[in-house]
Amino acid sequence: MATNYGPPLVLAAGAITFGNEWMQTGNVNWRVPIATLLGAGAIGVIGMASASAGTTLGVMVFIAAATIRSNGKSAIDELSSNLPHH
Repeated sequence: MATNYGPPLVLAAGAITFGNEWMQTGNVNWRVPIATLLGAGAIGVIGMASASAGTTLGVMVFIAAATIRSNGKSAIDELSSNLPHH
């Protein structure tokens, strides 16, 4: 039986989104963790019907959270701006 990795990926995406917004604005947005938990639950339910569908949706959410620009920079942009440049 296949394993549904969708919920952990959604939780990781929520953590990335929460941290990115907090780093850029200095404000804590409590809507992000609530939406993350609801999204992980929804992906979990979908994953009970089809583990591959749940995992695929989780990967899509994770990629979107890492690359979509919010408040000017995406999470990847924020990470790369904090790395040392040669």
